[in-house]
Amino acid sequence: MSLKKEALFHVCGAAAYAMAQWSVLVLFSRLISLEAAGAYSYYLALFSPAAILTSFGVRNSIASDRDGEHSLAAYRRAQQAGWLMLMLFYLAVMATSDGDHEVATLVFLIKLADNLSELSYGSWVRARILARYSVSKVAKLALFAALFCALYALGVRDTGMMFAYPLSIMVVYFAYDRRHTEKDEIRDTGPLDIIKVGIPLALGSFIVSLNVSIPRISINHLLDAQALAEFVMLTYFISFATLPITSICQAVIPKIPQGGIPKNTWLFFIAYSSGYLAFMMLLAEPTIRIIYKTTPSYSYSILAMIGIAGGLHFMSTLLNAVLVANRQFTKILTAALISTVATAALSPLLIMKFSLSGAAAAYLVSSLTLFAFNALYATQQSRKSSAILDSPA
Repeated sequence: MSLKKEALFHVCGAAAYAMAQWSVLVLFSRLISLEAAGAYSYYLALFSPAAILTSFGVRNSIASDRDGEHSLAAYRRAQQAGWLMLMLFYLAVMATSDGDHEVATLVFLIKLADNLSELSYGSWVRARILARYSVSKVAKLALFAALFCALYALGVRDTGMMFAYPLSIMVVYFAYDRRHTEKDEIRDTGPLDIIKVGIPLALGSFIVSLNVSIPRISINHLLDAQALAEFVMLTYFISFATLPITSICQAVIPKIPQGGIPKNTWLFFIAYSSGYLAFMMLLAEPTIRIIYKTTPSYSYSILAMIGIAGGLHFMSTLLNAVLVANRQFTKILTAALISTVATAALSPLLIMKFSLSGAAAAYLVSSLTLFAFNALYATQQSRKSSAILDSPA
């Protein structure tokens, strides 16, 4: 399968996944309350980093294990250890949190169900059959929609109807994902070795997820659930706008070692970022009012900061592709870690001082920090590559 087709299947699957999680937020806001939407956003901020860390990077480990050093049975045992750790984290949250335990349980089940399929996804990537990944994600979204509509028709109008989402994930996992996972001989190759190798792989994604979660957790504790819901509604536009960017970067990566990023790609990213800023300034607020059935009032400064942060995020994704193409994974992790430290230091201070404007400012500073270090490392790598090419034979 060609790289472009693989990227297309991946972006279709990612879009379906993003749509499903976003749909729950929309339904909470429209059918239950803005506070419930805020609680959902808060527990996503808690459980998303934990789920990533306890996945032990199983998907990427399998995908890169071309020689079959470890059996899938060993990967599954490592995966089961991660499920246990995630469950212990859930119990700790339930014991210490005075929030909405029903919403907390919903988010926990969503993340646990998501982690079920990581082994299947990894085996499909390794076998280069990403069409199955797309089918799996779209099927989960479609089944969720069908179950939700059935419950709605039956008159259910509470948080319980949202449990159709984790149920749909589990049904598709057992009916499709697990049945289409490659089989191999059972060999005891040691799940502890997999965990040791996998934790560094998961650490990068964990830090990125933590970077997103810190402002949300700070808003929930320093302001309220309604403010958190309004902030997440605004920043969710970046998640969707990033999907085509990710697909383009996947296609560009093989070309970078030969001639760097093509000029037309740079021009597209600049135009795309400018268009995103214009959308945020002019259309974000009315779009939120229509979709979420709520009436938030954002200042132009908040809209501008989130719009600029989105553009920086898109450019950082492109610069990140340069580092990926040159296998500079340590530098990618370093840039993400510095950005997360800046977020952790500034978010509480700015939110206490400037409320939601402070959250937007912290978000902008985090995006700017990540962009600056990705640009620095990508420039250093480009100069290094140029020096190698220009050196005398």
